[in-house]
Amino acid sequence: MNTELLSPDLELSSVQKEDEKDEVVNNMEQEIECPRCYDVMTLCSDFDRLLYVCQECDLLLVMK
Repeated sequence: MNTELLSPDLELSSVQKEDEKDEVVNNMEQEIECPRCYDVMTLCSDFDRLLYVCQECDLLLVMK
């Protein structure tokens, strides 16, 4: 059994990673132009993934 204490640097790095993920989501555009019909696509979420949906032509773009 390992009894060593975790260093604060490890905890800080996980917090930094979460901040970076939040920044990426904040920097994503809420609306983009549809490549098929040139209408507006809106950003949506489906539990664990983000996607853009075009209401006009029903095109879905899944973000990885």
